[in-house]
Amino acid sequence: MDPVNPEAKAFLFELYTQTKGDTKKQVSTNDVGAVLGLENTDAGSMAQDLIIQGYAELKTLSGGIGITIQGLELLQIKIVPEPSFETMSLGSGPVLENQGKKIVEKIIQDIKDSLTQIKQTYAQQEELVIDIKTIEIQMLSPSPKTKIIREVLRSLHKNFVTFGPEDVSKALNSLIIS
Repeated sequence: MDPVNPEAKAFLFELYTQTKGDTKKQVSTNDVGAVLGLENTDAGSMAQDLIIQGYAELKTLSGGIGITIQGLELLQIKIVPEPSFETMSLGSGPVLENQGKKIVEKIIQDIKDSLTQIKQTYAQQEELVIDIKTIEIQMLSPSPKTKIIREVLRSLHKNFVTFGPEDVSKALNSLIIS
């Protein structure tokens, strides 16, 4: 298959759209193909060719695929690395600004992703979930309060220092002291 084949690029672009360009996310091969009007076998063949060429990645045996860095480059999508938590800050104002909101959304997603790795009692897990929900509710406000978010992150950090993955614990610590 020619990588500049219009059908392959359309499939890859739809894969990019459905994963929002996140190389960690996966979507169904058949779902990508369905948007383009492809039968499942044709979608599978198209995905297989893209995987072989390194533009897509097989994520699950049931047909979950994701886009790769090479796929993004082929589509001429500029790849901007995510800033590290060490350089991020919630801010010192009473209300979170846009950058602070994005940071909080990312750390909450990282926390949710790591929950399966944490071995805790039911009561400890319940505390984590309630803390996460507290932040999510605060983020629904047009003016989420920095102090409230920071205090709940402090509570989450207390649990992650003991039970959680080290990278999440470090990220939480960086945001608390920012």
